[in-house]
Amino acid sequence: MAKRRCPRVLVCGLAVLALLLAAPAAALAVKAPGLASSAQYKAFIEYVKKLDGLATRPTSTEQKNTYEAKVTAKKTAAAHKANALFKRASEEAQAEANETAKEQVEGVRSKEDQALEALHIETTQKLDRTEASFHIKFERIANGHKNREKALKTHIAELRAKKAAAAPGTPKTGIQEQIEKVSGEISANRADEKEKRKALKGAVTRQRKQIKSVAEAKETEIGEAAEETVKKIDNHWNNQYLAKKEALNKTRESRLGYLEQKLEQGRADIAAMPVA
Repeated sequence: MAKRRCPRVLVCGLAVLALLLAAPAAALAVKAPGLASSAQYKAFIEYVKKLDGLATRPTSTEQKNTYEAKVTAKKTAAAHKANALFKRASEEAQAEANETAKEQVEGVRSKEDQALEALHIETTQKLDRTEASFHIKFERIANGHKNREKALKTHIAELRAKKAAAAPGTPKTGIQEQIEKVSGEISANRADEKEKRKALKGAVTRQRKQIKSVAEAKETEIGEAAEETVKKIDNHWNNQYLAKKEALNKTRESRLGYLEQKLEQGRADIAAMPVA
């Protein structure tokens, strides 16, 4: 079976989809600020820097413990901030992906509605033309048989007049036979008209059913094409979101690793402080 072509009205939407699917993976942008601009990050980095400057200063064990608690707390605050920014950026990426998908799906649905409306108009016009053609053919059949019957009745009237003037016996009998023959033609004409009307109605009914059947098939095709496009749009933007989330998570892990390095640096500076 030959594969049915996608309705022309959806071609534009599918072309847009093709361009969409060819877009780079990092198509989503986020507005969440970077960790480096946060107060928690700056406070932690400044505190580690301060500890580095105190690494050679004699310090009591109690003060060292205080430094240790503070640098750990500041690192924890910076790490919490990094996780919060990751969550915020991920939510922004998902919201943007959902919104973009929604806009494109609305475009596909609009194209689908246009296609269905055009199909409805086309189907109605075909049915109207079929109806008009039926009436023309029906009237032609009726008029043809009506004229035929009129002519036959006129012939019978002529034969009857001729019979009345004919001599008794064989002449009258012969004319009567002609009259009966023409009467039989009238009956045959009526039966023929009835049969042709029935055949015409049957043909028109089949034609209507075929038009409606074709329209229903096209309607299903339009709906399936739209659903397939919507599915591809949803999958595309969900993949875009997952790719962006993965990239954001790698950045988060890198930042957490850096914070851990700075914490170890601060602890090393504390350990290096001479005991007062």
